[in-house]
Amino acid sequence: MAADPKQSETLRQLQEAFQTAQTQMAQLRQQVEKHAELARVKTQRDFIQSEKDRALRELGEAVFKQVQKGRLELPSTFAPLLKALEQVQQKAEAQAREIGDLLQEGEEAAQRLKQKNAGGANSGVAPRTKKL
Repeated sequence: MAADPKQSETLRQLQEAFQTAQTQMAQLRQQVEKHAELARVKTQRDFIQSEKDRALRELGEAVFKQVQKGRLELPSTFAPLLKALEQVQQKAEAQAREIGDLLQEGEEAAQRLKQKNAGGANSGVAPRTKKL
């Protein structure tokens, strides 16, 4: 029994399409693996940069404390940086005071309300009735 030429051609085309799909899948897998590796390396870079930033910040804070205590004198070229840092520190202190004042006002208002509610048992408002 001879094979049908149409079936043979269709089978050949299906095999070629399958081979092409396998090749494309392998290429796609390689690209995904490359992108995953790139993302991993970038994440590591970001983590290292974060560590560096933290270390620099800690160093700067330690140096600034020593300058404030008079134990360390920086060259005059650092004067603008020191001035900027002092200004930021003054702003932070002012904001902290403002927050403290607002919290104190809130506490005082709460105390007044508490005293008013404790002293005003007869408020002129009918009490809530219980549901049966």
